[in-house]
Amino acid sequence: MQLLRIHYQKLFVCVSFVMLVLVVVRVWEGDDGTVATHQNLPGSLKIPEKRVSGVRENSINIDSPVLSASQHSGRGATKKKKKAAGTNTYTDLFQDMAKEEMCPLCFGHDLCEDVSAGFLTLASDTPSKQDGAAMYEAYLGDMHKLSVKVPLGDRFSRLDEAVCMNASLGTGCSVGSAAYRSFLARPQPLTTQVLHHLLRVVGIPRTQYPLLMCPSEKLLTVIERSFDDNDDHNLSQGERITLFTTLAIAPDIVVLKLLTKASLNVGFPRLVGVCGRLGVLEDEMTPLAFLLGEPFNVRASLAAQILTMVDDFMEDDPDWYLFYGSWSLEKLAVNKEGEVVLTDLASMAVVDKSLFRGDYEDGSENRVQEVCNKECFQKFTGEVYREGHDTEEICSRVEDVGHLMYAAVCAMILSDMEQHKYVDYFTSSAGQQQHPRTTKGLLHNIPAADRATVEELLAECVDEAAPGGRLQSAQELRDFLSDFLLDEDEEDGDDAAGNKDDDDGEDYDDDDYDYGEDDG
Repeated sequence: MQLLRIHYQKLFVCVSFVMLVLVVVRVWEGDDGTVATHQNLPGSLKIPEKRVSGVRENSINIDSPVLSASQHSGRGATKKKKKAAGTNTYTDLFQDMAKEEMCPLCFGHDLCEDVSAGFLTLASDTPSKQDGAAMYEAYLGDMHKLSVKVPLGDRFSRLDEAVCMNASLGTGCSVGSAAYRSFLARPQPLTTQVLHHLLRVVGIPRTQYPLLMCPSEKLLTVIERSFDDNDDHNLSQGERITLFTTLAIAPDIVVLKLLTKASLNVGFPRLVGVCGRLGVLEDEMTPLAFLLGEPFNVRASLAAQILTMVDDFMEDDPDWYLFYGSWSLEKLAVNKEGEVVLTDLASMAVVDKSLFRGDYEDGSENRVQEVCNKECFQKFTGEVYREGHDTEEICSRVEDVGHLMYAAVCAMILSDMEQHKYVDYFTSSAGQQQHPRTTKGLLHNIPAADRATVEELLAECVDEAAPGGRLQSAQELRDFLSDFLLDEDEEDGDDAAGNKDDDDGEDYDDDDYDYGEDDG
């Protein structure tokens, strides 16, 4: 009996142990399933959430990298996403620079969700400086290389202080809430008076603000509509404050929004979006100055593109005339499609063509009535920026001087001729010492057979000798330079055809081939 009891006790212990193991296994499996289910939820929920936000016009599709990453289900994909967001050492810096809490005293917040979620990340904490802004390299997932632009200077601090004082909250207030109690929140349309007041607040001289060089009512209305983010044909308080802020701090963003609204794309980088007090632009661009060592046929093609860009500024749209006054090699780049783009839009003037005189309707041949070179242009700019000028009278003459954009391009970017290295159309020589351009012109080392033709066209482009001479020479130069790439393509085609003939054994004359054998 004692022996039987011992056997039962052993059997009981074994059964208990087995049951305990089964319970532990079931609990483990249940916990693992719960974790797996929990980890799948964010991925499945993120997809419709990102789809709802949509894609803005003329912008890179910011949804694509996020959706492709979330297609991987299960714990591995989720951990990878968390790691990508968590290991970026510049996440805090990105959010500090954006200052989203300052909105609506900012440029907007359409990309802020992507910044906070870690989908849009900085690649470095060391910026480059370009046109009064700090430029940071950034990435959107692994798909797009972008450029983050952060304004430098004291414009934002001046605006913050003015808003706090106007809202009677004192210096250093919370500007995000103070903005709604300030002059920026008044239900007032955009007018030149409002804009001039903004410029005085942030300390920008009128002569350094080309965007509204010729501010027609139509232009001001389109600018307002560019900030109607929900397309309800009415600016909310927040949208209006953002409009005024962007006009005062970053006119280049205003130009990009305006051109997007007008469906104009004539040589500008795409605006991906904004978050707080920074803008995000497409990158993957090569500065034009880096291409000065390319073969002449490549540089000739780039030069032809720049001349075409000027023509597009004047002719591409029936409603708007784009006038740019800060041409230099440093303001141009080549994107990954091989297109030349203008990287500085803060110096762009957008002019309503309805302000032009009616006699231009007969065609471009009637636009130029007299010779106009540097002195003529500087007289015009002195008048157009003069306080209290007659907008309609002065701006009706924009096309009389607009062709001088060709002169600036030819002298300051294309020509490598010695007499053009001192030419600067956009500063007065009175009381200012002019310094020679130190960089080569894009059209340096012209092939000997073509040098005389190219230099003659460049000279007439810079200083026309007869009315209409500049327009004609610029068009002839563009066509002449375009032929270089065509000729190169034809030569490549001929070489390929010749190689094919050799391979096929056709059209082959053995007597014409030098085998390198000795005569003896």
